[in-house]
Amino acid sequence: MIQVLFAFLAGILTIAAPCILPLLPILLGASVGQSSRLRPLFIVFGFVISFAAASLVLSALVIHLGLSQNVIRNAAIVLLAVFALFMIWPLPFELLTAKLSGVINKASEVGQSHKGYKGAFILGMVLGIVWTPCAGPVLGTILTLVATQGTTAKATLLVVVYALGAGVPMLIIAYGSQWITTKVRSFAKYSVRLQQIFGVLILLLAIAMYFQYDTVIENKITAFFPQSGLEQKLLQGNTSATKDASINATNAGNNVGGNIKLTNYGTAADFAGIKHWLNSDPLTIQQLKGKVVLVDFWTYSCINCIRTLPYLTKWYDAYKDKGLVVIGVHTPEFPFEKETDNVQTAINRLGIRYPVAQDNDYATWNAYKNEYWPAEYLIDQNGNIVYEHAGEGEYDHTENAIRQLLGITNTVGIENGQDLSNIHSPEMYFNLNRIKYLTPDQSASEQPKQYTFSKSLALNNFALEGQWQFNNDNAQLINRPGKIRLHFSSGKVFMVAAAKNNSIPIKIIVDGKPQPDVIIKMSQLYSLFDSNDYREHTIEIDIPSGGFEAFTFTFG
Repeated sequence: MIQVLFAFLAGILTIAAPCILPLLPILLGASVGQSSRLRPLFIVFGFVISFAAASLVLSALVIHLGLSQNVIRNAAIVLLAVFALFMIWPLPFELLTAKLSGVINKASEVGQSHKGYKGAFILGMVLGIVWTPCAGPVLGTILTLVATQGTTAKATLLVVVYALGAGVPMLIIAYGSQWITTKVRSFAKYSVRLQQIFGVLILLLAIAMYFQYDTVIENKITAFFPQSGLEQKLLQGNTSATKDASINATNAGNNVGGNIKLTNYGTAADFAGIKHWLNSDPLTIQQLKGKVVLVDFWTYSCINCIRTLPYLTKWYDAYKDKGLVVIGVHTPEFPFEKETDNVQTAINRLGIRYPVAQDNDYATWNAYKNEYWPAEYLIDQNGNIVYEHAGEGEYDHTENAIRQLLGITNTVGIENGQDLSNIHSPEMYFNLNRIKYLTPDQSASEQPKQYTFSKSLALNNFALEGQWQFNNDNAQLINRPGKIRLHFSSGKVFMVAAAKNNSIPIKIIVDGKPQPDVIIKMSQLYSLFDSNDYREHTIEIDIPSGGFEAFTFTFG
């Protein structure tokens, strides 16, 4: 949500770019003296569409080159600095503006050759394409966000929101009539000096980004927003390119007096591409008709999924003889979660007795158009999805929906599970694609690199000590002892970790006080700190030897 807001504001602020001046006469001419006041709307509509499309094509090229987040970020910083220097040194920028003016005049002729809304729309589309390089300084930052989203949906959203933001001041200018015209002309004589001032500001922004002060500011902002305990996982292709999201658990109906309003969402998709069935022979939706089926998408290292499992197993035990079938669709987030032996071990450890389908290729996930871990889909006796729920909480809603389908008239009381509103630390990844909360004093390296702790550590940042190496899955401690320090705001800390060879006992110190040691063995979720104190804390993890792999921090 914060990124969307920043993209919109950045679009509005692009009006500060001096090379927008050649566009203004066209925008003003489109509204002044025209019989229809809707013409500027169609110009801006065409501008938003073409500008967003051009930006997405550029970002897609960057994504498909397979560049890491650090490379993309550094390239954007260089781009910002270059544009800043062009603005400070006017001659190259004036040449660019002059060339744009010639093309824009051609665009104006195209637009004027088509009367009415069609001509306005065509004119706007041409202007959007032409103006894309003009927006370079701010657009470079937006493309950094876009290229690191990992999902077409989120990338498209950011670019469209940015384009809408850029369209807002254009509409204001188009409808501003003579007063704005006068003001723009009065500013025109200062355009070179304004250009240089903006250039200095953009250069300072590039320097701040290089030293990662933008990350520090974002961390301070996100620290004020509580986490809902729901991981939003948006996919692209068959990979789990994911992004954290703070959205509330949602369901398909309202719970009024215990009664759930069920909605027919259509026929449930079958279980597609399942490699292995655990605790059961293979099942199909067709053979389950006549039963009430609860499909739960989960993965065994997800803390949010783990917190829902006691409710799922309770419902299975309570209603299996009354016509309920619970099926866990295990869709992995990390490569080690694809191993059948690992899933079976987790099933045994977690006490899961209902059928589990191993959806390693995301075929069933995609068939249900699912986006979240955890997520539940309730299917009636006719094979139709009638209730959906994403995330934790509202367990009474789900159970009452089950009871309603089973013909059980009395309802259960309110049950929302753990209160997550006092958790003020987000999930933190260690892999190159999603690393976000490593302290600005350190940078992730694909090659073995020696790290040392700095004197201070901001809230919701972690730091490393020792020799570490990052890859697309995790960060690995290389050959010698090392440490991890984390400043967080929650009462419980979990880590997805693994020992590459032999088991590794790690020592935990929280706020200077030793905690019980934790033995790291196979790849799974480990509890590092368990308390009811939801203030800020600092945890230090002492790792005695190499071979330790860190995947994520999560909180509860």
